[in-house]
Amino acid sequence: MPSYQLMRADTGGIDNPLSVVIQDKPVTIGRHPENTIPIKDDMASRFHCVIEPDGAGGLRLRDLGSRNGTKVNGAKVLDKPLTAGDVIKIGSHEFAIQAEATLKERQADARSKAPATDPAWMIDLKELIGMLPPKGGLDDPLTIIDGRGKPTPVLEGITAGPMCFRLLLLAGSKSRATDIHCEPKGESFHVRMRVDGQMVSILDMPNSVGDLLYGVIKTACQFPPASKETVLDGSLSSRLNGRRIDYRISFTPSMHGQKLVCRILDQRDSPTRMSDLEMPPYMYERLRKIVEQDSGMLLVCGPTGSGKTTTLYNCLREIDRSRRNVVTIEDPVEYYIEGVTQIPIDERKGNSFGSLLRSVLRQDPDVILVGEIRDEETANTAMKAAMTGHLVFSTVHAKDTISTVFRLLDLKVEKTLMASSLEVILAQRLLRILCDNCKRAVPVTPAQSTRMGRYLENQKNIYVATGCSQCLRTGYRGRKALFELLDFSDDLRDVVLGDANIQAMKKVIEAGLFTTLVQSGWQMVARGTTTLEEVDRVATSR
Repeated sequence: MPSYQLMRADTGGIDNPLSVVIQDKPVTIGRHPENTIPIKDDMASRFHCVIEPDGAGGLRLRDLGSRNGTKVNGAKVLDKPLTAGDVIKIGSHEFAIQAEATLKERQADARSKAPATDPAWMIDLKELIGMLPPKGGLDDPLTIIDGRGKPTPVLEGITAGPMCFRLLLLAGSKSRATDIHCEPKGESFHVRMRVDGQMVSILDMPNSVGDLLYGVIKTACQFPPASKETVLDGSLSSRLNGRRIDYRISFTPSMHGQKLVCRILDQRDSPTRMSDLEMPPYMYERLRKIVEQDSGMLLVCGPTGSGKTTTLYNCLREIDRSRRNVVTIEDPVEYYIEGVTQIPIDERKGNSFGSLLRSVLRQDPDVILVGEIRDEETANTAMKAAMTGHLVFSTVHAKDTISTVFRLLDLKVEKTLMASSLEVILAQRLLRILCDNCKRAVPVTPAQSTRMGRYLENQKNIYVATGCSQCLRTGYRGRKALFELLDFSDDLRDVVLGDANIQAMKKVIEAGLFTTLVQSGWQMVARGTTTLEEVDRVATSR
C-alpha cells in the first residue's frame, strides 16, 4: 500500500514526533503511554481510536469506545474510511492524513540521486528551494550588505560557510519565513524556520558547517571576536532580485553553544497601504476619518506578532506627511517610512517610551506613533497628548477591544482621559490562509452550522487544510489580518465614565455595528479563506 503520513495539526500536549508513517501496522491514539501516539488530554480515552490499513491500499479509522468520540472533518464517527486531507480531532488535538512525500522524504530521495561529493545539508537546502513556488531561485543574484551599510564579499567562494548562508537566505525568502533558527544540539545543528507564525523543521547540518556559517554571519555583522558565552545582537541586509531585505541577528548562549536567530524583514510580504489590509468597508472608512483628524487616539491591541505595528504604519502612510510633522517612537524601528521622524528607544541611555514621548511633545508634532503603551506614565502622557491637539497612534497588549479598556484602567489611566481621548480601539490577529493548491471542501456539520449561525452565509461546504509541497505540508500559505473595531460613541463614553463593566459595555456595543474577532473569522471560513480550526486557535478566548 502507499505510504501515508499522520501529521500533527496542533502543537500542545503530544509526546510523539511531528509525523507518523502508516504502512502495514495499525496506529493507536490515546492517553495510555503504550499507544503509538500518546496524548495528554483529559477529553481523550486511554485507548481512544485506531487507524489501520483497510487491505485495499487505503486507511480506516475505528473509534475504540471512547467516551467523548472521535471526529473526522468535524463529524463524529465510529468507523470511517480515510483519505488524504482528512482531519481527525481527538479532544483538543488534531491530526491530518497526508499521502504526498514529506519534506524529509523528498530530501532523502534527492540525496540518493545526487553526486556522492555533494554534502547532505546542501542537497536538502537545494531541494527545499526547488520545491517552493515559483520554480527556480538557486541562481538568483544575492549581495550581502554589512552592519556599516557597505557591500561585503562574505558570500564569495565555494566553501561551506558562504554557500550555507546563501542557501539559507534564499530558502527563507522563497518560503516567506519571518525567522531562521539555528540550534546547536551537541552532535549537529538543527535548522528551523518560522513560516506563517509556525515553526517548520528544515534540516540538520554538521557542527563543522554550523561553525563556518556562524563565522560568516559574525563577519558580516562586524561583531568583534567574542566567546561562545557572549550575547550578540546586530544587523545586516541583502539585495535579492533588485530589492533590499533587512535582517536582525541574535546570538544567545545555550547548553550546546550559541543559538542563532535571524529575523527577516522583507517588505515584499507586508501591506504598503491601508487598502491592502482588506478590512471590512465600515472599518476602513472609520480609520480613514481618524487619520484625517487633528487630535484623538487610535489604539491597536493584540498579542506580540499580530501585525499591530504594520497596521499603524499603513495608517501613517495615509497622512500627508509633507504638511504634517509625523514622529514615531519604536522598539525597534522595523521599517523606514519616508517623511517620518523615527526614533528608537534605548533603555540603557534612559530613552524609554515615556521619556522620549515627553521630549517629542516639545518638537511640535502633529502625529505621534508610540510603539507600545507599557506603563502608567506612557499611557497618561499619550492620552493627554491626544486631548491637546495631537493625533496619537499606539498599541497595547490585550486580547480584544473590551479588554483594552480594563487594561488601561489597570494602568491607572483616568476615566475622563480615556473617555475624552479614545476614538477607536482596533483588535487584530493574523490568520493563516489556506493553500489554494491543496485545500479541500467538506460538508458543514449541524454543530458547525449552529455555532456559526448567520456568519456561515448559507454555505453548504467549508474547507480544511490538507498539505502539499507548495505549503511545506502545513496546508496554509500566507496570512491575513482579522479585525474587531470598537468605536467610542457618546453612549460608550458614558459607560466608561460611570461604572465600567463588561456587561454594560456589551449592551451599548451590540446596539451598534460590531463584529467580534471570532465572528469575523467565521466569515472568512465561510468564504473559503481559512479553517474553523485556525479561527479557534487564533481568535477564541482561552
